[in-house]
Amino acid sequence: MKWYWGIPFAVIIILITIFVSRAIGFNLIWLMIIGTALWEAFDSNKIRLKEYKSGLSYGPIVLFIAIGLLWLAGFPWYLHIRYKINHGLAELKEKEL
Repeated sequence: MKWYWGIPFAVIIILITIFVSRAIGFNLIWLMIIGTALWEAFDSNKIRLKEYKSGLSYGPIVLFIAIGLLWLAGFPWYLHIRYKINHGLAELKEKEL
């Protein structure tokens, strides 16, 4: 996802979650945050995020905690980095000897 779509997408997800939460009478915000952070942690391992230059180049556990705590900024950022990796636009880290 291009960077300029990430934040509006995150806001829409929050608004939908709030609407559904009020409709069913149960707060789903934390469940949504934990679910998306878990998805990002597993997906980061699949796309080998640690091999790319990024402020999010951490292991799945650290990424899960960081995204969980800073979701509104971290979720769109992760989507942008994922887009760059999937489209061949991300820069690889230099291999250490």
